Amino acid sequence: MSKKLFITSVLCLFILIAAGFSAFAQTRPRLGILPFAGGAEGEGELIATLFSSQNDIMAAFTVVPRTAAVNALVAEQNFQMSGYTDSDTIAGIGRMLNADFVVSGHIRSLGARSLVIATIVNVETFEQLAGAYSEYRTVEEVPALLPDIARRLIAATGRDTSKLPKLAVAPFSVTSNLVNEQDAEVLAQILAVEIANTGEYAVLPRTTTMQAAMKELEYQMSGLTAEEGAKALGRAINAEYILSGQVGNIGAMNLFTAQILSVEDGTLLAGDSRNYRQIGDGIIMMEELALLLTDKTAAAALIAQRRREESRRDLFANPARLWSVGASIGSALPFEPWLIFTARGTAAPLKYCFFELGFDFGILSGDPDVGYYYLYPYGHIAAYFPFGKFGAYAGAGGGYLISEYKFPEGPKPLNTGAMDLFAGISILNVIDVSYTFRTSFKNSGHKISAGYIYRFK
Repeated sequence: MSKKLFITSVLCLFILIAAGFSAFAQTRPRLGILPFAGGAEGEGELIATLFSSQNDIMAAFTVVPRTAAVNALVAEQNFQMSGYTDSDTIAGIGRMLNADFVVSGHIRSLGARSLVIATIVNVETFEQLAGAYSEYRTVEEVPALLPDIARRLIAATGRDTSKLPKLAVAPFSVTSNLVNEQDAEVLAQILAVEIANTGEYAVLPRTTTMQAAMKELEYQMSGLTAEEGAKALGRAINAEYILSGQVGNIGAMNLFTAQILSVEDGTLLAGDSRNYRQIGDGIIMMEELALLLTDKTAAAALIAQRRREESRRDLFANPARLWSVGASIGSALPFEPWLIFTARGTAAPLKYCFFELGFDFGILSGDPDVGYYYLYPYGHIAAYFPFGKFGAYAGAGGGYLISEYKFPEGPKPLNTGAMDLFAGISILNVIDVSYTFRTSFKNSGHKISAGYIYRFK
């Protein structure tokens, strides 16, 4: 092969590779990423920037940068201050970006924590394909949360929703002035996200078209029943079903009720409710409620799993219950035996109380001419008082002492029952320090020990 032919072949290969990459880039859908609403100043813009630089996002989409014109539209729509997702506005911005999909999000303060909610909308159909949400304490924690959120949104864009029934999300009414309206709005957003994630419906979130239809129909203020309103609103926005509901108050609890209504005849297709005290509890409940509205079997399995997890947390992680294993080393007073090794375990089926089973193994007598050992299996019951990462306990119990002295003239066994009174402290759930008074009612002694404790959670 001539040199000229070789160079020509290499150039052709590079051209084909470049063309292939170009074709691949052109086949990737275009994604617009909007600043996340809410949060501290600049926080929403920062999260959007971090999200756009995710490796999975860049591999799956052609990320479209925002122009000055689009930034002006965002400001004009007061998008940063919006408390809800208006998919008309999002889709309009998406069309300005010539994007196929648009990611938007919302940041909500939860006291010492913040909640970020991200959704992806199909620009052509206005559908909310999927969403994800996560809590964080400081913005420094956000980068670690974004890869999982990105993967969930990417997976949703591959779904075919053309044959799914359309579900429009109507605003939820608040029926009590004791209910925090912002909390109720956030929970409604999360419920819509969870229903979209089930893949049972093509979800149409709140739009300006819906707002106009509601105003015309006086949906919330007129005498229309829920069935009549659903039919009228559904026809106005070309949906087959409506997700509606209300948030009220029952005593110290908030009650979040949701229904899916048929547009054709206004009948109730599915409905259920969940109680919550604070928004953090409500967020957990929304996944259950979404499944109760779409898949009763999956809901039953999820609820049962969570009940088991709650039971385990209460049994093991409850600070008033001490489940542990441990080992320690100590000594007896008046120094017989010199060394005592202890292994033990505690169980706490009841709060502020635990049972302990263990054994002591002691060696070395105070008299160097006399050999000595003892084995003391025991059982105890104690009261336990936690305070932070520390705990104090005191109790009583008993055991059976199996011991032997080895005198020059021969061994002398000594076996007897004994009673214990003891107290101790646990430090950071790792270190245990204890004192025991032990008596056989003929002889008495004292044991002090320190060691390691492993606390089950």
